[in-house]
Amino acid sequence: KTYTKQAAMKDLFLPEAQFDGMLTALRERKNVVLQGAPGVGKTFVAKRLAYALIGSNDPYHIEMIQFHQSYSYEDFIQGFRPGANGLFDLKYGIFHHFCRRAQREELQGKPFVFIIDEINRGNLSKIFGELMMLIEPDKRGKEHAIPLAYSQDADERFYIPENLFLIGMMNTADRSLAMVDYALRRRFRFITLNPEFSSKAFQEFLAAVGTQPALVKKIVDRMNALNEVI
Repeated sequence: KTYTKQAAMKDLFLPEAQFDGMLTALRERKNVVLQGAPGVGKTFVAKRLAYALIGSNDPYHIEMIQFHQSYSYEDFIQGFRPGANGLFDLKYGIFHHFCRRAQREELQGKPFVFIIDEINRGNLSKIFGELMMLIEPDKRGKEHAIPLAYSQDADERFYIPENLFLIGMMNTADRSLAMVDYALRRRFRFITLNPEFSSKAFQEFLAAVGTQPALVKKIVDRMNALNEVI
């Protein structure tokens, strides 16, 4: 299905100008991180952003994973894993597979979006490895291809295509923020999402489902007061 910006904006409660700015940042920078308090809607917004960029809600063009403390380069890119024959085989990780998928449609220019939830919970330097350089916007394409850590020979090279975009999500209430090193910070555009209880779109949404004006005001006032205390 064709996915328009108007469809992406539905139930988001964000100003259109803010959504346009996020979309522009993703197109220009290719790597963005949505950061905000728990429950602010980062995952919801990330998917809408991806669909709007692609122009359709085709799941083939989107992949989503979640980082955690045990996540490794071998899970993300490639590494040796025990095989059914009792020997160790070279297995490709989810990001490697997704990059190859995007490479097949690179000439058509169709965007592919890789979404990483809790991006600050993993050991980022360890997970990305040499791809820390390749995710830079000006290091995309075949001319920047390099051999990976587990490459079988020097001629086996890998690159991140121009049509691949990264969206990370980060919980600002999490203490593991300190693990986000500056090498990664400068490669991403950081976008802060705030609770939108005061937005006109949120109040219109409540009214549309039959909420009385007095209750709408009470919800807005009390949720904002609660967040101020927090």
